[in-house]
Amino acid sequence: MNKQLIVNKLYLLPAGHGMVREYFINTDLGADNPSMVHSPLFIYLLDTTDGLILIDTGLDEVFLNNPNYYDGTPMEGLLYLYMNEEHRIPHLLKSAGYRPEDVKLVISTHFHCDHSGGHKYFKHTPVLVQKNELPMLDNEDYSPAECRIKDLNYQVIDGDYQLCDNIRLIYTPGHSPGHQSILINTADTGYILLCIDVALTEGIFKHQVPYFAVDPETAAVSLSKVQAIAEQYKATVFYGHDARQAETVKVYPEFY
Repeated sequence: MNKQLIVNKLYLLPAGHGMVREYFINTDLGADNPSMVHSPLFIYLLDTTDGLILIDTGLDEVFLNNPNYYDGTPMEGLLYLYMNEEHRIPHLLKSAGYRPEDVKLVISTHFHCDHSGGHKYFKHTPVLVQKNELPMLDNEDYSPAECRIKDLNYQVIDGDYQLCDNIRLIYTPGHSPGHQSILINTADTGYILLCIDVALTEGIFKHQVPYFAVDPETAAVSLSKVQAIAEQYKATVFYGHDARQAETVKVYPEFY
């Protein structure tokens, strides 16, 4: 990929939403707290001088019109995912005038079900993933099998990675073993930090509200890391699943 690549536009594509037990975004509430909160979901499409780059792929069709997917599992009552036909990857890309085969590169932040469900549409496209996330493909408790596709063209990186001058992948483990966030410099807006799930909400990012993570101590270190990067670059910050922010962000056809 051209190191001088220019990110012409960053599009946010709404890809469904969830209702999640509030405890997951604020563990101080206690695991027995029954409150549920709205959890918006976006994927991110970069229009660059080297072609299209897609960051994450949303939900798999196992969730299509099936919010009760997790009934009968340990996740019953904790998470409901809402996906309509318009949230399938082919439809999301078609809404922006593209097809899956137009995407030159997929950046996979991690293999949780709301971030890797559309990976199957990119059988021959390079998929950038962190080394420590790759073993999760064999973890049946991690996400549905449809979100853990093994026979893809994975390009494995280990740690922070400068994809080009204007796109930097930031290794932010804790929420998952190989989670990564992305710093993007766009032609129109300047620096944008996509926290993804190192900071699900503004409260987590700005006030260190404790949230559910596989490794809370490592997650806290990763959070401090992206806070420092955001400050260094005076970046616009997008949180992973912030309901209030979702009401104000620009979505396709508007761009950053």
